[in-house]
Amino acid sequence: MAAAQPRCHPAQVPSAAVSVEVVVDDGGSTGRGRMTVLTMLWRPEDPLAVELLLTPQPDHPALPRGRWIVLRDFLRYGLDEPTGDGDVRIRPDERRDRVELELARPGRAACVSVPRATAADFLDRTEQAVPRGSERSAEALEALLDRLLGGEPPQT
Repeated sequence: MAAAQPRCHPAQVPSAAVSVEVVVDDGGSTGRGRMTVLTMLWRPEDPLAVELLLTPQPDHPALPRGRWIVLRDFLRYGLDEPTGDGDVRIRPDERRDRVELELARPGRAACVSVPRATAADFLDRTEQAVPRGSERSAEALEALLDRLLGGEPPQT
């Protein structure tokens, strides 16, 4: 499982959206200047969902990549207990104060780890914009269903 480096910063997204980028693999000692970045992105027009983007920088076919959608509540639950039984499985690693994400994709799953505080801060910021429980409108549910059922499949 790749361990996220402490270097993280907000991603460049529209001002109403909430995001964070975390370097989950800096290429180790290869010295090739490659890294893998996990972006967590939440949009107020789709408040139930969090988009997870795994991107190699620079792009390279051997590095993991993909796009997944997870319920915001599941991400919150995953800070304290194992959750998820589909394409995204989340579990806390209390020993290291991290959250582990197992992201299903063709072949082998991408397994990444982010600091628990980073994930909690991201979720806190989304809940400041749209508090938990207030997102249960018909429009929010419709947006989530569209993304889950009709959205783009994970990239490989």
